[in-house]
Amino acid sequence: MLPPKTSGLFDRLAEYFSDHPRILLSLQLAPAIIFVAGVVFIPLASVFAWSFWEMEGRRLVPTFSTDAYARFLGAGGGTFRLEVFATSLRIAVTQTAIALVLGFAIAYFVGVKMRGSKYVLPLLLLFAVPFLTSYLMRTLSWHAVLQRFGLINTVLLGLGVIEEPMTWLLFSEFAVHVGLLSTYLPFMIFPVWLAMSRIDRTVLSASADLGGTPKDTLFRIVIPLTLPGILIGCIFVFVGVLGDSVVPALLGGPGGSSTLLANLMDRAVSGDDLPLAGAMASITLAMAIGLILAWEFFFGLKKIGEI
Repeated sequence: MLPPKTSGLFDRLAEYFSDHPRILLSLQLAPAIIFVAGVVFIPLASVFAWSFWEMEGRRLVPTFSTDAYARFLGAGGGTFRLEVFATSLRIAVTQTAIALVLGFAIAYFVGVKMRGSKYVLPLLLLFAVPFLTSYLMRTLSWHAVLQRFGLINTVLLGLGVIEEPMTWLLFSEFAVHVGLLSTYLPFMIFPVWLAMSRIDRTVLSASADLGGTPKDTLFRIVIPLTLPGILIGCIFVFVGVLGDSVVPALLGGPGGSSTLLANLMDRAVSGDDLPLAGAMASITLAMAIGLILAWEFFFGLKKIGEI
């Protein structure tokens, strides 16, 4: 008769974790949670804390002061920052609306009309190719198109459409919208296309068989089923535009009429005014969190799994 086999350490641990699966799950998630906390949550919490600190010379001193938020809100009569904030919101909303209209049309064409075609993937890759180049160079390339004697003015002058170059194309809010659209349009296209690609083709066919017009199919089937992708795309574009400082700086011109909130953050950091930069960053972060909470309230975060 063989003696009873003694279990080793690993056998006892395996038996313990089989009886306590939640502890095992917590240990498995711990490295990822610690990593995310170290590179995301702790830096964000630090920026929020800095917004209540004060500067003594070039040194950040821990204290509690709302002076940075008061200055941002126009304490002392200076409303420039609030005006820039309002301009940033207007441009972000406008840019999101433009990206939604164009992105939805492109995604609908690729995800519904061209479904099953061998050209779908190459067409989608065309919108990803610009990301293989430098963001700075992509933005600077618009100078060759929009400047006084750039591509657009040269073609229109050659065709006799205009008699003199249009000077408002570059260093204007129009140029900022063009640069932002070229950057953030793919962030709208891909979530919407992904949501559309998961719509069962038989559902679309059933709508046509039941007498539904293409308009009925679009508004009663496609849009409701694509809504999670639309909302994610809107969040990506809106928050991205609010945090963009390169496009306004390079295409908006030195006049300041197209200065966005992110440009003020850059100036605050360059001027060693970290509390003010932290206050503006915290306000932007609060808006992003508000959008996510609105998503959760109306649709629930589980809707993300439908995309």
